[in-house]
Amino acid sequence: MQKDRVLSIGAVVLAFLASQHHTLHMLMLVFGLGDAGASFMTTAPWLRRAMLLMSLLMAVVIAYQIRSADRPRSFRIFGAISIVLTLGLVGWSFIQFGL
Repeated sequence: MQKDRVLSIGAVVLAFLASQHHTLHMLMLVFGLGDAGASFMTTAPWLRRAMLLMSLLMAVVIAYQIRSADRPRSFRIFGAISIVLTLGLVGWSFIQFGL
């Protein structure tokens, strides 16, 4: 019972955080940082690192979920695609901006 409650609350919190990615970009536009998005990520490396860490954490969660044999094949395929794309984007970010 307690585990179900934690998982339910965790899902809502993660959904909220995922939606805030868009809000962050909109706030950058509001404060005049629209064209300076890439430079903002280099001037605030803690924010970029936090976003990359959250992406990697979600990739780990998806990898854990797709290991289960009771998941539908489509979930496993799209989960694997999501993991590959996430790792590719994280790698690209490291190449472009460093650690």
